[in-house]
Amino acid sequence: MPVSQSCTNPKRPGFYYVLRIWWALALAGWAVAILPGCEAPKGPPREGAVAQVLDGDTVVLAGTGHKVRLLGIDAPEMEREGQPAEFLAHQARAELDRLTRGQELRLEYDQLRYDHYGRTLAYLFLPSGAMVNSEMVRQGLSHVYSRPPNVRFRDALLAAQREALEARRGIWQKRLKQDEPHYLVNRNSLIFHRPNCALAAKMAPANRMRLDSLKEGYLQGFSPCRSCKPGG
Repeated sequence: MPVSQSCTNPKRPGFYYVLRIWWALALAGWAVAILPGCEAPKGPPREGAVAQVLDGDTVVLAGTGHKVRLLGIDAPEMEREGQPAEFLAHQARAELDRLTRGQELRLEYDQLRYDHYGRTLAYLFLPSGAMVNSEMVRQGLSHVYSRPPNVRFRDALLAAQREALEARRGIWQKRLKQDEPHYLVNRNSLIFHRPNCALAAKMAPANRMRLDSLKEGYLQGFSPCRSCKPGG
């Protein structure tokens, strides 16, 4: 049986072997050369002061420029793209500024630390130990906005919401007006929709739940759809 030419040519495999060795040494030398100048990737900050308050649930940290979205809550929207500000939006921003101004805040995190806008997602704590997120909800200047898997402090936030809701503080002066015979809740996202909302139509049947009372939905910690805006 004849032997193949590649098996009888000692030069060809030797050439590729040497070439592979040369590339490995070159890469190793490059890594060693840059290693002293490399720094380990930095994670999100553990503390910081607020340089700017953008709205009732978003701040910018001094020095780092980190844009931080307060986890677990949703404040009224400021005016944008020709749309007017929502009810109490400016008051929410002013209160968040008052709470955080001049304070060295501690940041704590949940399962997901960034959103699709690149913002850092965090719970902010004052030196006293009070959670800023919870205080904004307690004053009725934001509502609970739980997005699994970030539900670490959901019980505390929901307790604050129930207190504000029963007292009809802030946004709850208007949010409890039922404007549909019923609503549809997505058990997975914890969002509720108007019955004719296009997003509700896309829900998997196993995740769909009927909600007859708008108030009960908020008491259970469900959040309104930002598209169909039930109850407001």
